[in-house]
Amino acid sequence: MGFKSGHKCKVTLGSNTVVGMGVWNLEGITADEMESSSFDQNWKSFEYGMKDGGTISFNGFFDPEDSTGQMYLQKANLDNTNLTSLRLYINNTSYYVPCATSGYFKPGDSTTGSSSEDTVLSHMNITSFSIGAEKAGLCTIDFTAKVSGVMVLV
Repeated sequence: MGFKSGHKCKVTLGSNTVVGMGVWNLEGITADEMESSSFDQNWKSFEYGMKDGGTISFNGFFDPEDSTGQMYLQKANLDNTNLTSLRLYINNTSYYVPCATSGYFKPGDSTTGSSSEDTVLSHMNITSFSIGAEKAGLCTIDFTAKVSGVMVLV
């Protein structure tokens, strides 16, 4: 079986680990749904349009000294910086990253990708972050990112 244990996961920006993270979530791909029913039908029918790469959220403990991770992501939010190197690791070697090629699921492998006209050059943008504290715990930080294109498993 290919089940993965969450304790080996991490969030990185290139080779720099984002310190303190303990949860990440990739909501994934959705499709535009357009109703195509007419007056004489009893059941709704739908056509499907463009895909949406979804959103990413990750959070953990706040560390204002993490200049190559947490602080970099906060600045990326303020500057509307497009990120291409944010990685969501599922184990020590495999991770999700914005697609930089024309294949959907394995960059560089044309046998698993979509049609050749679907070139996907993806990135993401940190759309929000929040920092929280409570008297009986450690300070926390939460990030949300919007994917432009699609995330792939490498």
